Amino acid sequence: MNNKGRIVVFISLITAVMLILITLVLQVVVLSAARSKDVIATRLSMSDVKACYNRYIFEHYHILLFDKTAGGNGEAYLEEWLEQAFSEKLGDAYSDIRVVITDFLMLTDQSYAPLKEQMQEYMTYAIAEKGVQAGVDKIKEKTGGQDGTLPEDLKEDMEHAESETEYADTGNTGEQEGAGSDLEENPVAQLAADDPRDYTKKLSSSVILNLVLPDDKTVSDASITLSDAPSLRLGGFFTNYKEVNRKFDNMVSLFEGLTALGSWQDSLADTGIQLAYIEQVFNCYREEKNDTAVLAYEQEYLIAGKASDYENLRSVAHRMIGIRYPINYIGLCKQPDKMERLTELATAIAGAAPYLIPALKYFLAGCWAYIESIADVRVLFDGKKAAFTKNQSNWITDIDHISESLSKQTEDAENGLDYQAYLSVLQAMSMEGVTARMLDLMQINTMQEEPDFRILHGAVGFEADFESTFDGYVFRYHQQASY
Repeated sequence: MNNKGRIVVFISLITAVMLILITLVLQVVVLSAARSKDVIATRLSMSDVKACYNRYIFEHYHILLFDKTAGGNGEAYLEEWLEQAFSEKLGDAYSDIRVVITDFLMLTDQSYAPLKEQMQEYMTYAIAEKGVQAGVDKIKEKTGGQDGTLPEDLKEDMEHAESETEYADTGNTGEQEGAGSDLEENPVAQLAADDPRDYTKKLSSSVILNLVLPDDKTVSDASITLSDAPSLRLGGFFTNYKEVNRKFDNMVSLFEGLTALGSWQDSLADTGIQLAYIEQVFNCYREEKNDTAVLAYEQEYLIAGKASDYENLRSVAHRMIGIRYPINYIGLCKQPDKMERLTELATAIAGAAPYLIPALKYFLAGCWAYIESIADVRVLFDGKKAAFTKNQSNWITDIDHISESLSKQTEDAENGLDYQAYLSVLQAMSMEGVTARMLDLMQINTMQEEPDFRILHGAVGFEADFESTFDGYVFRYHQQASY
């Protein structure tokens, strides 16, 4: 009997222990399942936010972002919406549910790093990476590393010519006194010889645009309002390009025109991805990429930052002339026959003031190089390639017949650069400003469908603290998510 009683007690103890263990195991399993459900719910809730990406931006620019203000309702609204989504995924078994968004990763953070990363991802997918870099390499190859930087020997010759003129002028008296190198103020430099500078002096910005436009092309009249432009809030990158002084009568202004855009070859480094992306998604004068865009000349806006297509196209035309101008000037000075013609012309114009001839020759060279640059840009606007370096065989204009030679028809230059290549060069020269203005265009175009959209509210990631209670146990998690 005693043995039976002991066995019963033993079995009872074993059973109680097993029940306790089973209960503990079940409780652990339930808590573990609750914890897992909580974690999954946090991630799914964050994914719900990411799923609310702006569809216009993605379809047209291949950039994923969501509005942290939820369409203008404010960050608190997004937080409440996230908390509600979290609560629905957890179910009624959970209580004391709280969600706090602690930080956002914005599209413009860290000098546009998220934007640049998504551009690179898209371009790597859309075009082989070697193909992206090949565009910039092709420009470098066709330019031979040149960018219009004046050779030192040419600069020295020009400075010497100026000093000779100034020295000769100070040695004269009476009506020749004070002429210096400013021929416009020199009363003795007035002869009957035709001066090509009379032509360029009459040119206005609008007239020059008309000169480079093909006869069958009209200019878009689209315009935008820049008062709410993101680029202005990000630092104001709008800079005006100072056009070349078309009088060509002063050595200082001549040097300024020849060096206005400076050295631009280095700016092409590490910009291949951005330049290829811009060419893929933004309209330009030569090609439409987005038929829903407000501006027809978007790439031109990225460069000039003006409020209308007309202003942007005009500004870009002058900047392209500005690129061509020093290159053509160098090419002209290397052609003895043309420089001899300019010496003859300078001699005829100087007349009673022969001491002006050395400097005047270079002023006339500037005038001719500028006219040649207009002809080059006309070729580009016509959809053809223009030769980069100039020589006797590919020189277009005639200093003695300016108007006729400006309208001369030319063929594609096999090793030349086209309109898009020059756009890319101009964009590379001011990539930070160009990147900021890309946001302007994204916002302006998206606002046609979503008036409350603002690109500076565009987030590509966020962090949040989640808290909930299950059966007396409190779960707390910090999660982050991004595209």
